[in-house]
Amino acid sequence: MAIQHESVHIDDALELPPTVGSHAATWNASNFPEVGDVLENCRLIAVLGYGSSGRAFLARQPALADRCIVLKVSKNVTEEHLNLARLQHTHIMPLYWASTHPHNGLRVLAMPYLAKTTLAGLLARLASAPIECWDGQRVFAELHNDQDELPVRIPPQEHSAQILKHSSWVDFVLRLGRTLAEALAFAHQRRVLHLDVKPSNILITPDGQPILLDMDVARQPVAAGAETVRWLGGTPAYMSPEQRQAMEALTHHKPIPLQIDERSDVYSLGMVLYLALGGALDRNQRPDPRRLSAMNPRVSRELAEIVARCLAYDPCDRYPNCAALADDLDRQLHDLPLCGVRSRLSERWRKWRRRRPLGLPLVILLASFCAAMSYAGFSYQQINVERRAQAEIALTEGQELQRQGHYEAAVRRFRAGKEIAADATNADFLLEQLSRRHKSAERLQHAQELNQTVRLMRFYSLDERTPRRMQYILEAAGRKVWTNRALLADRSAGTLEQAIEQNIENQLQELMLLWCDLQIRLAPPTHEALVRAEVHKVIAQAEQQFGLSFSVKLAQAQHGLATPKNVLGAKAGWEFCALGRIALTRGDLEHASMNFQKAFELDPLDPVANFYVGVAALRQKRYADALHALSFCLGADPVPECFVLRGEAHAALGHHDQGLRDFQLAIDRRPDFAHAYQLRGNLYQATGRMKEAQEDLECARKLREWPKSR
Repeated sequence: MAIQHESVHIDDALELPPTVGSHAATWNASNFPEVGDVLENCRLIAVLGYGSSGRAFLARQPALADRCIVLKVSKNVTEEHLNLARLQHTHIMPLYWASTHPHNGLRVLAMPYLAKTTLAGLLARLASAPIECWDGQRVFAELHNDQDELPVRIPPQEHSAQILKHSSWVDFVLRLGRTLAEALAFAHQRRVLHLDVKPSNILITPDGQPILLDMDVARQPVAAGAETVRWLGGTPAYMSPEQRQAMEALTHHKPIPLQIDERSDVYSLGMVLYLALGGALDRNQRPDPRRLSAMNPRVSRELAEIVARCLAYDPCDRYPNCAALADDLDRQLHDLPLCGVRSRLSERWRKWRRRRPLGLPLVILLASFCAAMSYAGFSYQQINVERRAQAEIALTEGQELQRQGHYEAAVRRFRAGKEIAADATNADFLLEQLSRRHKSAERLQHAQELNQTVRLMRFYSLDERTPRRMQYILEAAGRKVWTNRALLADRSAGTLEQAIEQNIENQLQELMLLWCDLQIRLAPPTHEALVRAEVHKVIAQAEQQFGLSFSVKLAQAQHGLATPKNVLGAKAGWEFCALGRIALTRGDLEHASMNFQKAFELDPLDPVANFYVGVAALRQKRYADALHALSFCLGADPVPECFVLRGEAHAALGHHDQGLRDFQLAIDRRPDFAHAYQLRGNLYQATGRMKEAQEDLECARKLREWPKSR
């Protein structure tokens, strides 16, 4: 904080004897303390600034870790301490405490030490170079160098310092103006007008953040027609016309002609922006902000129009409040259309192009992108927008692939989109969408694997002639799906359709039954105890996930963990199929057929129920019923096993040609199907076609021996 000699907020303030009388306190330069003195239990170590009405000292406070604070010593004639106490804002200088010394008419304000340089001091240091050379890097260096003469150095905040270093001078001024306008709007909401906004009352921290200082002449709004005002002041060069007219009217004991409200601070802030962007103060001529573009080529016409509206002579032509000014400055900073001034079509187009470089057709965009990549000046903003566009395309394409049922491709597309979005800035919402979609697609992919695994296990679980190699493949597939069951149960990305959720739960339970049975079947005698222990562990995991459901109780009864009496009656089709499989394994064809028939009655269009009905009918030598059920199954799911079983039914009924055709269809779909070759060879032999029979039987023998040779 600093009090510059330029400041006239005390000396130029107007004291009105009719209202408050004269100030009796006497003071002079000898009343002020000096460096090395102790004031307010703090040791003064340096002078930060001074004026004819006050001084600001850098001091250390031993009672609180020897911290550095600022002690401002001035006449005890203003209410600055009360104004500061009411305004708790990040960019308004806070107040630690205030004390009054009646013996010499002084007041001491204690404030934090945030910086030394004011905007006036910064502009003076930058004036050695043309304004075209000013940028954020130069500002940062000047703020750093201005602390060299002080015993204490304030380190900058790294994030804010990086933003400052990469900013142009115009962007720095825009951020400064927006921040000050927001701070003034905060004060105005509490009916406090600053009335002395000027460069020497704006502190700049080492990382470029502005702090509003000196509330000496701050007060509530003044109504038009008022004849007496307790206190009114300011700096003439930065006063609004109505504020200057009010001071002249009060001097001549006349009513105030125009209301003094927040628009007066809008004018003063406009003067600060005008000066910072290259304008000059001239007491004999009103400022002309529209010439700023000519004085500083980096100032756009729209920015000049913003400043011009702030400096309008008539308060009604200015921004209605500082919040509206802050909004337009922020829009200008981010290349958005302005609300407070009319924008030219060319300026709006230029902003739109900067804001949306991907707005042109795709071919032009790709050509522009390739051309831009060929030179080193391609901006970071363009790269970031391109990444966001690619991530959005990945999101759209992934959703389409997921809708079509191509879950694996959708997972790859969402994953690629996540990687792109993670490298982009301001893409958190897009990244969250991609992550959620990626989880959902992964879950659907695992559900698809679950469905395929259970489907194959259903068809192979009843066939003791299934090749050993195929059984090991199914066991490994079941183990993989069961290991990933947590992914299937994960609903953090949202819940799927109710039918899909129920189907996942049912198929997981059915997988547990089929997989446990397959593990016991494949267990060698020497490892049977270990395999049974693992099966019991799987059943315990299923109980933890599904509770004492039908499948868990059935598995416990099947593997000796509970009595069959504890198994409740089946309700769903797959539960009847599970009971039927157990009965069929035990040779109880009657109960197996009954359970399969109940599953069929629940859903006559279910290919699995039709398959099991056909298997039971075939073993009961009801070949016509088997033929009907297996034919329906093949219409819905043409797997090789169904062709083989229907071929057996045709052969038993004497339909030799149909039987041979079914065996051929099974072999076409699975050339290593040894059992199909065996049955076709037997049928060839029965019909006297010995040569074909010999070839098929030999092929079946080799296929059965092949896994052993491996």
